[in-house]
Amino acid sequence: MAYQALYRVYRPQRFDEVVGQAHITRTIQNALMEERMSHAYLFSGPRGTGKTSLAKIIAKAINCEQAPVNEPCNECPTCRAITEGSSPDVFEIDAASNNGVDEIREIRDKVKYPPSEAAYKVYIIDEVHMLSTGAFNALLKTLEEPPAHAIFILATTEPHKIPATIISRCQRFDVKRHEVDQLMERMQYILSDQTIGYTETALRLIARAADGGMRDALSLLDQAVAFSNGDLTDDAVLEVTGAVEDEALLAVANALQAHQVDQLLQTLEKMQRAGKDLKRFVEDLVFFYRDTLLLKTSPTAVDLLERARPTEAFKTFVETIETEACFHIIEQLHDCQQQMRLTNHPRVLVEIAFIQIAEQGRTTGQIMQSLQQEVRELKEQMHQLKVTGVPAAEGTPAQQPAKRKQARPTVRIAKERIRQMLSRAEKAQLLEIQERWDAILKLILKQDGPIYSLVHESKPVLCSEDTLLIEFDNGKGWHFEQVMTNERTRFVIEEALFEVCGVKRQILAILDNDWKELKAEFVAKRNSSNIEEKEVAVESEEDRLLSETLGRFGDIVEFED
Repeated sequence: MAYQALYRVYRPQRFDEVVGQAHITRTIQNALMEERMSHAYLFSGPRGTGKTSLAKIIAKAINCEQAPVNEPCNECPTCRAITEGSSPDVFEIDAASNNGVDEIREIRDKVKYPPSEAAYKVYIIDEVHMLSTGAFNALLKTLEEPPAHAIFILATTEPHKIPATIISRCQRFDVKRHEVDQLMERMQYILSDQTIGYTETALRLIARAADGGMRDALSLLDQAVAFSNGDLTDDAVLEVTGAVEDEALLAVANALQAHQVDQLLQTLEKMQRAGKDLKRFVEDLVFFYRDTLLLKTSPTAVDLLERARPTEAFKTFVETIETEACFHIIEQLHDCQQQMRLTNHPRVLVEIAFIQIAEQGRTTGQIMQSLQQEVRELKEQMHQLKVTGVPAAEGTPAQQPAKRKQARPTVRIAKERIRQMLSRAEKAQLLEIQERWDAILKLILKQDGPIYSLVHESKPVLCSEDTLLIEFDNGKGWHFEQVMTNERTRFVIEEALFEVCGVKRQILAILDNDWKELKAEFVAKRNSSNIEEKEVAVESEEDRLLSETLGRFGDIVEFED
């Protein structure tokens, strides 16, 4: 006999073998015993969760020669025929390939004839949402006036595509996803029955990869057992599922926290060569940080962890990372997941996400270092004042600020663009932004604390139709450089501006001295232009008078200076 896949061999044949759907099996069993079966049922839920298996068990139970029973006997000729798929009174139809109106009309024409062997005719229509509009209309007529000997069982993964008129004529049951523990328990039973060794970690990896589907779990189990060629091992499961082991996830998380971009890119290169699924890897990483956040906020929630194991190394990582960093990384990885659905180059998106996360962390670290340095300098000055009673630096107080003056930033100021902004400035819009600047800063703080620390001492000074200029004090050269060179920083500011004021504008930055210089230049140029306009107006008036005089008196007029 040819080999059969595990999910076919261990397909449920009784209600008590159906895993995790007690809310359905109990209702159906009670209806069977009370002989109150409906003429139509609708099972909806994810793939591989037991919808068609439930339909076949119902077909056997209602037609069992021992009926009424709450479990089919699986021994009488009728039960065996339905199990083998040879019963002339149980029809299993795939709506994905038989979705036309003619197929449903054929069912409508034949359903009126009584069953030949069993007590009821049972029509199981799988993926019923694939039927055409005409087919649904034909099916609706049958469901409205069904014969007493017919039962329809519909199964679908997308119930929202089924017309409400069809759903209202069925008893609907939503089939649940299986939990990890339920999948593991079923796989343990199967492997024990097959006398195959296994590890609990391997089964948990398969259960996670199955995403709640029993059929997917048993298919992966079958594949992993074949790959192992013996006992089921963790390495075999990792190879088959394309998943990444917990230690690798922890290593990536540590590299992100340490801003080790080179190591992260090398890790991605190794995963790509090993054939790992990058989409699954990002998903595992999201759940890893979810576990980190969960354990950090609730140290006793060890049983709720999804991807991480509560080892000492993981607990150490949880203690060192900040909660805000977890939120930020999860958000970045989630955005990466959304974009990976629309690209043919997922590796590029993962690399960009890792670089952004690492660079954002580095920017935060630089801010902290700068603040720590300022604190140390202040402490030294305070100590000198206590010891000597005079400022620690040499020279007069007037000379001190000149010695401590910061180096001028190397970033080029967009002077020409600012000159154009001055010529088309919008004062009313600037006043509105200035009034709402505190609200904009609060929104930036909510979105990104490090960026708020850069711009909270800035102020808007010039606004045009598509650009906003913000000014920094001369001592904030580093803050000015970060705004002008970091695209993400400008993006966060622009988005906050748009959300508060409702207008999209690009952000430019300038230092106090440069802003004063450009303003003075603009005012001088405008005053000069006004004087020239007045002189031109006077000359134009004189020319007009001369022309009128010549026209009136002709050659008899003589002009003298």
